[in-house]
Amino acid sequence: MTAPHTNVEREAKRHSPALMGISIAVALAVLAAIVFAFWPNPDDATPSASTIEQTGTQAGGIDSTATDPAGTTQTAPATE
Repeated sequence: MTAPHTNVEREAKRHSPALMGISIAVALAVLAAIVFAFWPNPDDATPSASTIEQTGTQAGGIDSTATDPAGTTQTAPATE
């Protein structure tokens, strides 16, 4: 059921601060989403070929100058 006597202009005036606050919050959330979507993350950056040649390592610290393929390095047997 609806209220029998409502003053729409008065209700709109009373709700305007709340609606303005909600509008500002939504605008800030959209702005934050846009900023963080395009924010550069140096941990995810793919190094260029010249950077790998200069430093000798790839992303994650893998040495690109290593000659032994993974798992083929010989180790001495343990002595007891």
